[in-house]
Amino acid sequence: MDGALLTMIILPAIGVVLVLVGLALFLVDLSVTNHGLPTAGAILALLGGGLALLAAGVPYAGVLLSALGVVAVLMGGVLFGILGSSRALRGRPAMTGREGMIGEIGTVRSPIGVGSEGWVFVHGERWRAVLAFAPEGADPGDGEPVVGVGRKVAVVGFGDGGVVQVVPVELPHRRQDLDLTG
Repeated sequence: MDGALLTMIILPAIGVVLVLVGLALFLVDLSVTNHGLPTAGAILALLGGGLALLAAGVPYAGVLLSALGVVAVLMGGVLFGILGSSRALRGRPAMTGREGMIGEIGTVRSPIGVGSEGWVFVHGERWRAVLAFAPEGADPGDGEPVVGVGRKVAVVGFGDGGVVQVVPVELPHRRQDLDLTG
């Protein structure tokens, strides 16, 4: 009698509970910040529940087990794909916001100097800009060094009010990217 009770009631109940726990763990994984542990637990619970139902002789348990196996394999693939992507991104510099603009090359739209703001075009946007520092070759007696329109500059930082700080970039086909005005 004990073997029949185990096969008829307890084993299917355990299988159903494990399947429900697996589904609940998938839902928990969607709303909790973690490293995929609930998904791994959900995959194991789904497979364990399916095997328990198969062993209990539940009708169409083989179909259920194959469906649960497909879900488990797909979710496992998603889990390992996401974990692999996050490992690949670890240690890379930020690509958005202010940090993502540092080092980007832009084009001057209106002349910019150390003390005078102008406009540069970087990342598809216009930004107010100033020269971060006077270049080494600039003589203080010649006036303020200015980078002219159409020249290339690199973003090196941010000042007050969202003003980008830039330095001129010398291109191989040009000798000088800095004009001195008096």
